[in-house]
Amino acid sequence: MTTQGAEKPKRVTRPHNFSQAELERLHRLEDILGHEFRDYRGLRNALTHSSAKTEKLPSNERMEFLGDAVLGLIISDLLYRSYPEFPEGELTRVKSVAVSRAVLADRARELGLAELMYLGKGVRRDSGARLPVSILANLYEAVLCALYEDGGIDAARRFVERDLGPVIHGITSHQFQQNYKSALQHLVQARQERAPQYRVLTEVGPDHQKEFHVVVHIGGVTYGPGVGRNKKEAEQRAAKAALTELLREFSGADPDDEILEMPVPDDESE
Repeated sequence: MTTQGAEKPKRVTRPHNFSQAELERLHRLEDILGHEFRDYRGLRNALTHSSAKTEKLPSNERMEFLGDAVLGLIISDLLYRSYPEFPEGELTRVKSVAVSRAVLADRARELGLAELMYLGKGVRRDSGARLPVSILANLYEAVLCALYEDGGIDAARRFVERDLGPVIHGITSHQFQQNYKSALQHLVQARQERAPQYRVLTEVGPDHQKEFHVVVHIGGVTYGPGVGRNKKEAEQRAAKAALTELLREFSGADPDDEILEMPVPDDESE
């Protein structure tokens, strides 16, 4: 019989011939995921990069495949339930940023997953800072696969919603939705591109009725121009033009599916 406040039972170490150092590593990962595993073999495989695989210890490449699908389902379900006012195109775009390689790699670093990974001698670690984005993003998906296999969809959902929930909130926040420049900056960062650069092409008309034409440069490509009553408004409209094009490319959206119309804020200081 159990009693309220009883001490949580200690982990049961399964006899899989793991060393004490390996068990400590796996226990750390359990703490990160918030789940006590019944079988450590899948968890061990999830941490193994292809450069460190052996005949007896496969890499996490197959697990990346399933983890990607599980992550997509959980995020899609979360967005569908949480944002009933969002049309399909907007849901797709938010998801594309939330599950992007850059976001998953960043979460892998922040959680400390990179420090637990098994890597071959030719792959640099440096506390995860110099590992390629692809390796870290794949690690996140493989670890999620291990969690799903051991604890089912509910365990996987609890972790994803706790870990990526704040990311989604940031993407869908009022400020993000009402500011094209913020939205563009967020998307560009997710793609590991350099920050957008805005440039005034021309100023037309008298001082009391001036019209600004602004373009934005991203990765060697120019978008716009955006036209506005002041520089700030023109930058916002140039950002909208860039955002429309990049989101089509980034999310595979239909070319006829425009982004939601948002009011461009006035810049009272200009």
